Amino acid sequence: MNMKSYELSPAMQNLVYWSGVYTPAGQDIESVRAAYDAMCEYYTPERDGLVKIQDHVVHTAEYDVPVRLYFPEQQSVPEQGWPCILYMHGGGYVVGGLDSHEFFIRHLCADLKVSVVSVDYRLAPEHVFPAAYNDCMAVYQWIKTQSAQWQINPEKVILAGDSAGGNLSTALAVNLQHTGQQAQGLALIYPGLNTGCDLPSYVEHAHAPLLSTEDVHFYLKTYAPDEKDWKDTRLAPLNAADFSDMPASFISVAEYDPLRDDGKVLAEHLQQAGIEYSYFEAKGLLHGGLRSLTECPEVQTLYQKMVQAIGKMLD
Repeated sequence: MNMKSYELSPAMQNLVYWSGVYTPAGQDIESVRAAYDAMCEYYTPERDGLVKIQDHVVHTAEYDVPVRLYFPEQQSVPEQGWPCILYMHGGGYVVGGLDSHEFFIRHLCADLKVSVVSVDYRLAPEHVFPAAYNDCMAVYQWIKTQSAQWQINPEKVILAGDSAGGNLSTALAVNLQHTGQQAQGLALIYPGLNTGCDLPSYVEHAHAPLLSTEDVHFYLKTYAPDEKDWKDTRLAPLNAADFSDMPASFISVAEYDPLRDDGKVLAEHLQQAGIEYSYFEAKGLLHGGLRSLTECPEVQTLYQKMVQAIGKMLD
């Protein structure tokens, strides 16, 4: 299937258009990040006062990790503290930060009436594997042990993320197995989980709009330039030999996405391991389609299914 054969909805056509408008002025990383940040700003509405937002820093031995906290406004703190979603943003490990996914995180906080902690993990190429993973794991461990000061319930933490953030979330869950520190749940949006890039969707959607298989290779090589790391489950969680202690999971994928089958294979592993999960393939959706939340019915369906799944995990 080549690019010209994709029948895109008006919302996906609009997303492709605006992604083109915000094309980087140059090939340097600063230009790429500036263009991405500008696109994210375009898709982020003004704050509406429904959630309280605070910026903090989690001090770790390796790095002081900036985080952004979201709490429901005008809601009483639950007796055991707020349930928490630890959200890891997408962006190919190269772009994104505390602002890039606020448009989505504010919805999760307000609709689920939970706290959300967004992680500003270190980016490549300045910081290569396993820097991003280490930052996310450090914040998770901090929440499990120190988050009473933020009135967060450490026993009700959901790992969540999209794209590269979905990779990081899954890698944490895989490596938390059998430690007694596993999360309450896992929620993923078009995650990349496989360094082999050898599943059928990598061929079927090799030239998909917004993310091609060549793009996937670029991001992988930028974050993990040493191919000896590519089998490490902190980078390629599908390589895990065991999924028996994974948390209840929600996995959503985009139909027109080279990463589609990564989520599908994870769902198969969870099923074989007897882990509770739900799986949703968003028809006609492109990678990055989450930004069309307010205008695309299929993205709204994905979002509602995710909210329902997380609500069930926290019951």
